[in-house]
Amino acid sequence: MGKKIGMVMAAALMLVSAAQAGEREGCRLCGMYIDQYQSTSAIITGKDGRVEKTCGGADMLRLVSDAGGVEAFASVLVHDWVSGKEIAAEGAVYVIGSDLVPDMIPNIIAFADQEGAKKFMVEHGGKELTFSQALLAISPMGMTMPNRVNSAVPPPKGSVSVGAGYMSMVKDDLMMGSDKVSTAQFLAATTAPMVPAKMEASGPMLMGNYGITDRLSVTAKISDLDKIMTSNMRMDGSEKVTKHKGITDLDLKLGYNLWRDDYYSKFISVMGNMTLPTGDFDTNFRTQPGLQLGTGSVNLGAGLLGSLRFGDFWLHGELSHLINRENGDDYDFGDVTKLGAALHYTPNYDLMLGLELDATETGKNENFGVKVQNSGGRSILLTGVASWRFLSALGGNFSLNGSYGLPLYEDVNLYGVGTDYVATAMLNFKHRFNY
Repeated sequence: MGKKIGMVMAAALMLVSAAQAGEREGCRLCGMYIDQYQSTSAIITGKDGRVEKTCGGADMLRLVSDAGGVEAFASVLVHDWVSGKEIAAEGAVYVIGSDLVPDMIPNIIAFADQEGAKKFMVEHGGKELTFSQALLAISPMGMTMPNRVNSAVPPPKGSVSVGAGYMSMVKDDLMMGSDKVSTAQFLAATTAPMVPAKMEASGPMLMGNYGITDRLSVTAKISDLDKIMTSNMRMDGSEKVTKHKGITDLDLKLGYNLWRDDYYSKFISVMGNMTLPTGDFDTNFRTQPGLQLGTGSVNLGAGLLGSLRFGDFWLHGELSHLINRENGDDYDFGDVTKLGAALHYTPNYDLMLGLELDATETGKNENFGVKVQNSGGRSILLTGVASWRFLSALGGNFSLNGSYGLPLYEDVNLYGVGTDYVATAMLNFKHRFNY
C-alpha cells in the first residue's frame, strides 16, 4: 500500500504540472473554475491592465485586503445576484450568512441595491453589509483544518478533500507511571520478564472529506503501518524485536453543524465517530496491545466541537469520547476520552501556522475480562502544525500539511515506553463540485 500511495502522489504532481498549460481559468486563491461560478465571480483589473477573476465575493475581498484596499486597482467589479450584470464592488450591497453557499465561505453575495438584497434575505436569511463592512468580515482563509483536533466548521456542499501522507511515531523513554526510569530502576521495581526499550509506528495514510450538505460532512481515514516493538530480556539482556505490518481500522466521522453565526466566524457542531475492524487483531499480541493494528470490533463515539474566528486567528475545541467494544476474541480496548484545543494563525490566504493541545485518557484494556495493567493511560500532547497552499489547479487547490508533536505529560499505567514524538506530512487536494 505504501508504494501505491507514493505512486499516486507522484502521478498527481505530474498531472498538475502537465495541466498548467491548458488549464481552464481558475480562481488564484481556491482554484475553482471561473466558468462554473459566473453568477458570483468578481473581475479585478490592475493598474497595469492585467485582469484577474475570482470565484466569488469572499476571495475578491481577500485579494483587495491583501493589496491594501480597492484603490490599489484600476477597477473591481462583481456580479449582481439578481440581474447578473457587472457592478462596481465598492457601490454594491452585500449579504453574508444566508442559507446559500454559492462559492466560498463566508458566503458573501453581491447585489446592485438594497431592494434586491432585502428581497433575498426574506427568503434566505443573512445580514446586509457595505463594502467596508464586508472587508472586515473576511479572514485570509475561509477556514482552517486542525491536525489532532476536529473542526466545527463544515465544508460547503459538494466540497471534497483527499489527502495522501505519511506518519511516524516513536516511543523510547522507559517509564513507570508518569516517571522516566533507568533499566536498573525498572528491574528492581518489577518482575516483568522483558524490559520495554522502543516502540515505533510508521507508514502511509489516506484520508478524505466530503460536504454532503452545507451543514453535514463525512470524513474517512486509514493507514498502512509498520509497527516494531523492541524489548530486552530480563534473564540475559538479549534483544527481542517483534513486528506487525498492515492496514489499520477505518475511522469514520460524521459532523453536523448545529449553529453558526451570520458571519461564519462562530460554529458549534456535533460529531459521530465509528471505527470499522479493517485492521488485524492478532491474538499473539494480547500482552503487547501497542502492536495491534486493529481492535477487532466496531466501535462508536461522539463529540462536541466548537470553532471561533477572530481576525487572522482560528480557535478550535473538541470534547469527545470513543467506546471500544469487546471483540470476538474476548479482548476489550479501553475507552478514550479526549479534550483538545487548536490555535491557528493565517498571515495570508496561502499559509497557516498553529499550535494544538490535546489531552486524552484511555482506560485499561481487558483480556478475557481481566484488566491489562500496562495499558491505557493519560497523555497531553503539544503539536506544532503548518499548512501551505502552494498551487491552484484542476478546479481546486493543492496544499502541503505537516505536524510535529511532543508530550507535555504522560502516565503509562504501570510501566511501558513514553512518547518521543509524533509527526505527519500530507499532500492534500481540495475541490468543490458545482451544483
